[in-house]
Amino acid sequence: AGGSSLRDYVQADGSLGYFQHSFAVYDREGEPCPKPGCSGHIKRIVQSGRSTFYCRTCQR
Repeated sequence: AGGSSLRDYVQADGSLGYFQHSFAVYDREGEPCPKPGCSGHIKRIVQSGRSTFYCRTCQR
């Protein structure tokens, strides 16, 4: 797997993880939603010590 749980994730062969490159809203709390035509902003909630980032307008 490519790894995404940590910013400094390193695979067994020493290469850096790559899944985090496809995150659209992770760690972007307060920023405008990247979806075209959406006027919402990214919200962060914490569940069981883990952060979740989402747009309250697009994801209900």
